[in-house]
Amino acid sequence: MLECYTLDMKLVKKAVFALLLFFFFSSLTKNLLDYGKKVAFYEDFKKNYEKEKKRNIEFKTQLLKKSDPNEIEKTIRNKLNLLKPDEVAIILKQPSPTPAIITPTPLPNYLQWWEVFF
Repeated sequence: MLECYTLDMKLVKKAVFALLLFFFFSSLTKNLLDYGKKVAFYEDFKKNYEKEKKRNIEFKTQLLKKSDPNEIEKTIRNKLNLLKPDEVAIILKQPSPTPAIITPTPLPNYLQWWEVFF
């Protein structure tokens, strides 16, 4: 009976050890897969962050450019066609497109000879 009990205990110990080992390996694989997803998310987030950072710099540059008094004056003068005192405007006439002269296509050679003789 003692032999049977020790045999059963060894079998139970091996089964428990196998279950624990299976649990640890499944947990490890799950954690590795989650880590890979998190690294991919981090790289994507970092790329988007850099893109938005460049876009923010461009917007700040545009804001500074648009808030410059000289640039504001230039924009207003161009849109409203205004002049400063003692300034002369030169207005150039838009060139008209040259009309294309349409020449009729000549008759083929054999028809020209036909008309000459007949």
